[in-house]
Amino acid sequence: MFIILMMLILVTEGMDSFSRDDRDRHLITRGNVDGIVCASLFLRLFPQARVSFVTSPSAGAKVLSLDHNSSNVVLADLALVPDLEKGIRAIIPEREVITIDHHQPNATSDVRSALVVKEGMSAASVLYHHLRIDSGMRKLVAIADLMEYCETDLLEEEVELNGLKKVFDEARVLDFAWRLDIGDDLFRVQASARLSQGLWPSEVGMIKRRYLQVVNEQRWPKALARVSSNLTIRGGTAVLESHDKNRSLYGFGTRALVEVARKKGCNYAIMVNQRKQHSSVSLRGLQPDGLNLGRFVEDFTAVHGLEGGGHPTSAGARIPVETTNQFLDEFVGLTNR
Repeated sequence: MFIILMMLILVTEGMDSFSRDDRDRHLITRGNVDGIVCASLFLRLFPQARVSFVTSPSAGAKVLSLDHNSSNVVLADLALVPDLEKGIRAIIPEREVITIDHHQPNATSDVRSALVVKEGMSAASVLYHHLRIDSGMRKLVAIADLMEYCETDLLEEEVELNGLKKVFDEARVLDFAWRLDIGDDLFRVQASARLSQGLWPSEVGMIKRRYLQVVNEQRWPKALARVSSNLTIRGGTAVLESHDKNRSLYGFGTRALVEVARKKGCNYAIMVNQRKQHSSVSLRGLQPDGLNLGRFVEDFTAVHGLEGGGHPTSAGARIPVETTNQFLDEFVGLTNR
């Protein structure tokens, strides 16, 4: 009888401990270096938490709408487009939602009470300071700051401690690794879990192997060459248009476009992928005080349809295919004034 009683106590305590762990926490973030570092920081504090990687704020809104169990949700580096705001408002009365961002939201945003914003640093850096994570993760935060072109005190201190080459090389390892298969979210989750132990990317076997494959296959120089051969320059804007959905940039996408645009002295870069019904557009600003790209695509899609949003220097949109030329003409006209 005593043994049975003890077993019941152990089972009850075990079930209770499971109900109080961090399985009810959910991070939704992007699948790039900044997002992967965000995930590693989150898993550092909450090892059993759920992590979802998305390609856009709208995709984040969809994931949020399908989550009926998490009591604590963190959104990292996702612009507050209307459908994401709508999703946040729908669950705020029942659950805690925090939005982590490193660019100011639109003035019309009405979910500011759930917003944590610090400009001039990566989303991972904002999350690091907000959650007060231990110093063992600083080197990964420095990688995110470097990849987001943010000159932070943390990055400067880590460069002084480890050397610029080390930080740059490690950022390159992680950035190349996830691009081997950009749709592989399982890799992102597993890599984030390993990085949450405070390791450099090169110290994680699965990351290092993928990096070496990308290097050996010469994907980066091939991507740059393909961009250079198909690029057009309108004013100070580098434009890369693709009518063939199978035309690949070897996983580097706008990263390769931005690299070539910088070398050619452009202030902006736009990638356009035309489909039958719509065009997908990605915009990048290469100067700090230029046109607010997020606001531009919001204004355009508000008039012409579909959706768009983003930050002042990084934005994306889906626009009706017949408005593609008008989109480019209006953008170039505004940026050449």
